Amino acid sequence: MATPVHDWVVPKLDALLGEAMQNGMDREVVVAVITDIITGPGYNDAVVREEDAPQPTGLTDPAQEPIPSNTLPVSRPEWFVYAPSALPDPQE
Repeated sequence: MATPVHDWVVPKLDALLGEAMQNGMDREVVVAVITDIITGPGYNDAVVREEDAPQPTGLTDPAQEPIPSNTLPVSRPEWFVYAPSALPDPQE
């Protein structure tokens, strides 16, 4: 979205990124730091009216999203032939 503010900010951010990269900084890291600063409490103090706030849907509401898990519950150990209890003890 091009607005006068956008047109004013973009060249300054581009110059900041260019200077950071000339000083040996990784572009992605600088962008991540800028994003962290801007979205943090020091800058992001905008008041969002309730009617303008994003409305949760089944696809975006974290309360309705499945919780990722690194492990699956083992309900049938016989399915896992090499379960830790079935492996020989290395100390023997």
